[in-house]
Amino acid sequence: MKKFALLLLMCILSAALLAGCGEKADKPQDAVAFLTPGVLTVGSEIGYPPFESFADDGVTPIGLDIDLAREIARELGVEVRFENTAWDGIFAGLDANKYDCVMSAVTIDAGRLLEMDFTQSYIENWQSITVKKGAAPVTSVEGLAGLKVGYQGETTSDMYLADLIDSGALVCETYPYDKVLGAFDDLRLGRLDAVIADSTVADGYISREPDNFELTWHQSTQPGAEAEVFGIAVKKGNSQLVDALNSALQRLEESGKLDAIRKEWLS
Repeated sequence: MKKFALLLLMCILSAALLAGCGEKADKPQDAVAFLTPGVLTVGSEIGYPPFESFADDGVTPIGLDIDLAREIARELGVEVRFENTAWDGIFAGLDANKYDCVMSAVTIDAGRLLEMDFTQSYIENWQSITVKKGAAPVTSVEGLAGLKVGYQGETTSDMYLADLIDSGALVCETYPYDKVLGAFDDLRLGRLDAVIADSTVADGYISREPDNFELTWHQSTQPGAEAEVFGIAVKKGNSQLVDALNSALQRLEESGKLDAIRKEWLS
């Protein structure tokens, strides 16, 4: 009788343990094999405020994507590490397993979806035109004709401007920069007539330097225009990490933390 009771108890405990294991495996983050165990490694171009930049000490990364990555890592129960990477090589680094994901104001578009996977979006964005305060306003993309226009190379701003030029709708002098801050620096110094950039980025520069910059055109004013959306880029086929990141984003959305981060950096 005692042996039967002991056997029954062992069966019950085993079943409970198996059920517990099954429940744990259902959590997306438990199926993720991070490149470094216990660490979410994030590729980011730390020079794109307000999404990522360095604090006054020149070492500490700050910004919307930085805060969001830290909150996501906390939700997943792991540490976070940032790999500062030049934009023109950031996706190659993802493919080469230098980091688990890219969080760097990455627009989700059809071309990128062929080469990498994305989480759900967490930001809406538009293209915009900024001029030096007091200069003649450029109130349309056609108004860029004949002007010196700066932008960050290999971004959606670059693609948007290139499409206009290639279609014959616009002729202007183009000046690509490795970092968007270089374009705004030259606009401030009068070396450029205008900068085309993400509205979320332009708003940040204008709020910090209202006496230097003025936003004079916003893509949302165009009939039928659709907002760009930013997401977290993940190596193609890594569905476990996408699921885990989406789960964390959803919890941050429901708790209000995601909205608080957006308001802190974009308001």
